[in-house]
Amino acid sequence: MRNAACLAAVSIALLSACQNKLRVGGRVAPVGTARPAAPIQNQNLPVKIDFDLADALASPKSVLILAIGHAEGTINLDGSPTQAYYGHGDSGFNNVGVFSCISCGTRGPVAADEYYLENKIKPMRVRFEDAARGAMLPANHPMLAAAFFTLLTQSPLAATDRKGFLDRMAGLKAQGISLETLIQLSVDSYRDPDTNEFKDVARFNNDETRIRADQKRRLVHVEDFLRNRGIELYPR
Repeated sequence: MRNAACLAAVSIALLSACQNKLRVGGRVAPVGTARPAAPIQNQNLPVKIDFDLADALASPKSVLILAIGHAEGTINLDGSPTQAYYGHGDSGFNNVGVFSCISCGTRGPVAADEYYLENKIKPMRVRFEDAARGAMLPANHPMLAAAFFTLLTQSPLAATDRKGFLDRMAGLKAQGISLETLIQLSVDSYRDPDTNEFKDVARFNNDETRIRADQKRRLVHVEDFLRNRGIELYPR
């Protein structure tokens, strides 16, 4: 009996010691209860991108506008105008300003920039953002936006027509946004929506190799300009 009593006393003492060690917030936690695990972070949450598209398109001196100009050959890497900014011939037209505007009449380059920005670029921002969100893509992704507005400047139809850039953006959800996928998207935007062949790209004789080389050159120039401004090109 004495042995049984001793064992019982030892058991009670051990249980009491364990309960004292498991006190949480002033309460006694039941024996065997684990502490709450740290919450698991959702790996599928969207990446926060620090790029304000409205600000990047705000004026002819804004970063995305100058990047477009660098692709057009009208803006140097340091943001200063090239000689082509003040006027250059292209396909029989006199192009002026950042956007190489051919529809700006007799306006000088500064006035041409304001006209083109307010009438051709800014009105398309909301449409681009809506299309990007519809494709479940970040509407303020620096290179996605840059690729669209660069193509819009070069060929509004390729950018906005049926099966153009905006319609084809959805494919990037699975492919990811990279220089290669943006080049391919820009090239495919020139395809005829019904035949899927290249049509009316007279400047490049409807030749895919030449079209691809031109789109790559433009987007690499855009990358260089944005990178030079410290912008993360492809946020992960």
